[in-house]
Amino acid sequence: MGQESEGESFSFFNSEENILGEIPRAETQAEVTYWNPDTLTGYISVRYIYPEGYHQIDDQEFFTLKPMSTSGVIYGSAMKAQPIIKDGLLEYFDETIVVLEFRTAPNPPVQELTLDALFQICDENGTCLFPDSEQHQIVFDPTLAPRLISSEVQAVLDWNAKMAEEPLGEIQSTPGPTAETPWHSLLLFLAMAFVGGILLNIMPCVLPLLSVKALNLVKQAGQDRRAILMHSWLYVAGIIASFWVLAGIIIALKASGTLLGWGFQFQSPAFVLALVAIIWTFALSMFDVYVIEAPKKSVEGAAAAGAKGGYAGSFLTGIFAVLVATPCTAPFLGAALGFAFTQTAIIIILIFTSVGLGLGLPFLLLGIWPKAIERLPKPGNWMIVFKEAMGFLLVGTAIYLFTTYAKLAPLTWERALWWLLIVAFSAWILGQARKPTASRWWRITGQILALVLALSTAITVVDWKGQEGGATAQRISGENWIPFEEDDLLSRIEQQEPVFLEFTAAWCTTCKLNQRVIKASEIQQLMKKYKIVHVKADLTAYDATLTRWLADFGRAGVPLYVLYVPGEQPIVFPEILTTDMMKDALNQL
Repeated sequence: MGQESEGESFSFFNSEENILGEIPRAETQAEVTYWNPDTLTGYISVRYIYPEGYHQIDDQEFFTLKPMSTSGVIYGSAMKAQPIIKDGLLEYFDETIVVLEFRTAPNPPVQELTLDALFQICDENGTCLFPDSEQHQIVFDPTLAPRLISSEVQAVLDWNAKMAEEPLGEIQSTPGPTAETPWHSLLLFLAMAFVGGILLNIMPCVLPLLSVKALNLVKQAGQDRRAILMHSWLYVAGIIASFWVLAGIIIALKASGTLLGWGFQFQSPAFVLALVAIIWTFALSMFDVYVIEAPKKSVEGAAAAGAKGGYAGSFLTGIFAVLVATPCTAPFLGAALGFAFTQTAIIIILIFTSVGLGLGLPFLLLGIWPKAIERLPKPGNWMIVFKEAMGFLLVGTAIYLFTTYAKLAPLTWERALWWLLIVAFSAWILGQARKPTASRWWRITGQILALVLALSTAITVVDWKGQEGGATAQRISGENWIPFEEDDLLSRIEQQEPVFLEFTAAWCTTCKLNQRVIKASEIQQLMKKYKIVHVKADLTAYDATLTRWLADFGRAGVPLYVLYVPGEQPIVFPEILTTDMMKDALNQL
């Protein structure tokens, strides 16, 4: 019989003690279970043994066998045993086997066959752990391999032959454990997502865009109630549409096994720079660097075009609000999103919809009760001052985001800065070409020139690939903290050292606000007094290890703060820190 060497784990979690206990994993055993020297074919079977309270849901990508290329050996497809079918899901409980057929060249030598056994186990509530795998090196000796097919392997072959002839829908379902999320838990997380969305409105990274929308509402104050309500609904529609797009991306990436967290797009230098350019050009319009006037064919035509443009503007404002809101994780939002990332596609969409409804609630209320808009000051010169003030807020937002880009692309940010100057010059050309006094020739040529100049320099001047991971590659210790290193941290926890673990990112505004509490003299004195090691985990750029640690705590975004007290369970702080909260926790030492 073929002999199996020790399986090498390629799991994200490995076999170490996790901070909240040992991570459950399926146990796998691989061996050659059949060999026919006449046909030069054989079978490798891998046995999966699942931990108590966990099971495997069938998946073509995450539950299969992936053999490595071997000279003189051709592999077939993985064949699975008969599953339990419940509510359209194919599930495996306790233990099962997967069989892989292989064919060799004549006179095969004794050789080693290598394969990865992939799995992803889920608990009884339907919460699934991240995809996992274990590698096996199996010694194949043609002279010792079994010549008879076991009844267990034959049952797998018979089931797969039946599946080839009979559609799955005609197979009778077998009762089994349900994997549904309890309704009370789902409603709780939907409520948390909704409240978190509301609180996003008061987060610093969202305020500039809301201010711009407030300016639009001032201009719409003279319209009828129906028009104001329509603007509010379209603003909310833009928010919901954006969250649905994000939910779709998360569902697709989750299916591919990619570990991502809330605000992940701010880990991409290209995305951040593109957003900076959009907000920068929006700010320039506030200072009348360029103005796009409405058509002048007739009063009715102008009114219709203005109404159409205003509605589109409300919808687009909702989209931009979502783009800049994702760096912030408001209270309640972190836990809700962490829950969503472990659920099915439908629940992910529901959670993201709840966040969107919460973010759009204030303007939805203004649309339903427009008297608040009617009480705003009458239009006048003050509106010009207000508009320019909003322009400075947008410039500040662009600068804030550019500092994030500079950390993501430390070797190329200077070129990006020059490109933003060219974008501003292109906007000025556009403004000159759109002036009412411009000739027809310059009106057409100038607009084309502005567009070509901005786009061509974007390709030639900017390095859109940036320096991925530049922020995390620098691993430089701060004055009172050290950078996250997994082995070092696990060692400190094992040695019963008190540790304050901080998950942060350059694009996280809430993290920056919490720094005032962490850096407060009385907090720093307590950390020094109790010899607490401050470890900072920087997620400015994507890091699979840090994202996995976040997932261990049921979180999908930053900030996250954890205090390891020797001999006690770790203390997980809320997203918003206070001095009293920190003092009470530290004094437990």
